[in-house]
Amino acid sequence: MNKKQGSAKVCLLRCPDYSSEQVEKAIAKGLKILNIPIRGKVVIKPNLVFAHAQKAPSAYTRPEVVAGLLETMKEQDVKEVAIVEKSGVGVSTHVMFRRAGYRMLAERYGVQLCPLEEEEKIRVALNGSRVHKSLLLSKKMVEADTLIFMPKLKSNVLAHGLTGALKLNIGSLDDRERMWHHDHLLDEKIVDILSAAHPQLVVTDAVEIALGGNQMTEHGYPLGLIMVADNPLAHDLVAAKLLHLDPGQIGHLQAAIRRGYTPVSLDDIEILGDYPLAEITNKTAGLSTGMIRVEEFPSPLSIRSGTPYCTGGCHGIFLDWLYMLNDRAPQRLSRFPAMPVIIGRTEEEITAPRMLVIGDCAAQSPHLHGKQLRIEGCPPTHRDLILQMAFKTRVFAPFIRADMVWDSYAVYPWRKWLKRKNRKVGQSDEPEGLRRNDDKVNSRF
Repeated sequence: MNKKQGSAKVCLLRCPDYSSEQVEKAIAKGLKILNIPIRGKVVIKPNLVFAHAQKAPSAYTRPEVVAGLLETMKEQDVKEVAIVEKSGVGVSTHVMFRRAGYRMLAERYGVQLCPLEEEEKIRVALNGSRVHKSLLLSKKMVEADTLIFMPKLKSNVLAHGLTGALKLNIGSLDDRERMWHHDHLLDEKIVDILSAAHPQLVVTDAVEIALGGNQMTEHGYPLGLIMVADNPLAHDLVAAKLLHLDPGQIGHLQAAIRRGYTPVSLDDIEILGDYPLAEITNKTAGLSTGMIRVEEFPSPLSIRSGTPYCTGGCHGIFLDWLYMLNDRAPQRLSRFPAMPVIIGRTEEEITAPRMLVIGDCAAQSPHLHGKQLRIEGCPPTHRDLILQMAFKTRVFAPFIRADMVWDSYAVYPWRKWLKRKNRKVGQSDEPEGLRRNDDKVNSRF
């Protein structure tokens, strides 16, 4: 399923709102231009990292866009359609399907909604990888005849400012494998996943984009755009241009290019459609992606960045947590106690009555004098960081709500345990670096 040869095409199509007529019209036009067959067993991978009407209304793939694609597929030679996804922050994808309005898709179109954490999986061997020797993927995804990615165009401070088609692939992994080397090796990890799960088609919800904050809670801006592409790297190079980001500074795009994926620049992409690139970039001019170093974020905290600087790890996750507050509860930022925060190993001499020590590297700093409030992990998960920061600083993130806590600590583990009981003997959910014995692998890709 690797696609490294041939010219790439990206269609930019006007879609002024989420009405079914406008969405279906735009997607149909894009599919006609690209002439990509959609056949057999189809798997759709959207972005449902988190969806919540009050706290996260703008940063997921809207069901209206998925419905528009499903409408255009009615005349295709399609046997079955499954929507496979894994939500973030340790919450149940089953619940996120409901919160995001995807149950309607199952009822109206007969598609299967498949939470990754509950799905049967197959371990897939990788060749020429950098982080993973193999990956545990959804059996439906591995056996799909047509794999379609449906990202939400948005910024992400854990991925050099961009969530697009390549970063979407992190949601192809279950929790333990997902967090394995979600650190300074994240860029290489993303390309490893691409070698196993490479879409033939990308259809992106940019009718409303989300920018300038936490990847789940940031606010939306109307752009009126649907993107349709036949190459995920080409899609992301164009998406970076739309958000005024330099592709040369986006680590996972450059990692893919170094490994031989094409295209290598915008000059190698045929940009088509009815929405001129220049018109779109004029609309996005002046909008910020929020991509700064964590110590530059304004707050009462004195943040000290040690090494390595992990955009995809401790530094990025803490910055993402700060933006979460800024997005949905900015008044709480002023409640921070004035204390040092150490992220990454530092040789600096730091003395304070109390200090926050974020992650395992920071805990190795030799010259910290004072009470250490440690949040462990390499990196800590979003869920752990949210909870531990509430306990240690009394600053509560917007996700500390009764419904979300119940979902994360009751519904999610219960459903996962129940499904795992019915899983075949010999399957493992752990990354190869954590398993004692390698499972037999499937080498289809």
